[in-house]
Formats: sequence, C-alpha cells, structure tokens
Amino acid sequence: MKIVKILALSALLGAGAMADDTLVKNMSQMESGLSNVQKGFLYNTPALIKSGVNDIHKANALFHNVDETKKFLPKDKQHMSNIAYNAAKRIDTASNDLVKALDKKQYSKAHQSYSEIVNACTACHAVVRGW
Repeated sequence: MKIVKILALSALLGAGAMADDTLVKNMSQMESGLSNVQKGFLYNTPALIKSGVNDIHKANALFHNVDETKKFLPKDKQHMSNIAYNAAKRIDTASNDLVKALDKKQYSKAHQSYSEIVNACTACHAVVRGW
C-alpha cells in the first residue's frame, strides 16, 4: 500500500513539475516573440515583427482551452482560468490586427496592437501573480 501511495505522489509531483516546465518554456517563447516584435519596430524590420507575432501565436495556443489552462495556474487561482483564456483571445485578436496593419504599412496602428498584446499579458499576470 505504501508503494502505491508513493507512486501516486510521485506521479502528481511529476505532473506538476512538467506543467511548470511547460509554462516556463511557453512564457520564454512568448517573451522571445514580444522581444522580436519590439526589435522589428525599433529597426524597421517588418519580417522580424511577423516572426515575433508567429512565436506569440505558437506560445499563446497553450491557453486556448479554459480547462487545460487550469493546470498551469496556482491552485488558489485555478477558478480564474477564464481570465487567462480571455487574455489569450485578446492576444490573438491584437496580433492578427498587428499583422493586418503592418501589411497596410500602418505602423502606428500596428504598434497600438503590440501595446494591446502587452496589456493582455499584464492583465493575466496581475491576476495570477497577485499584483
């Protein structure tokens, strides 16, 4: 019986560690994408901006399911997974708007969309981190 309990505890801890590792890698990819978008604006390199948006889209996909998002949130915040889900939707919308504006050479509008992406990230982090 002790072995079963130990195995069950190990599995739970392992799953939690795997979720933490996934989230760290995901946030790193999101940060890299945001950084490339910002550098693209600074250096007037639309291709770098689009590459950054692509990274953001890939990382953001992790939060497209409310129930799946719960496992990446602290236990006392899991009931707020809809906030992360809504932030992900805002990020999708803003990043799509960014690319459309960029294609039309509407750089100010594209940068406003970038700001909306950062605002959506900050809104989620404020809840999850208790800012």
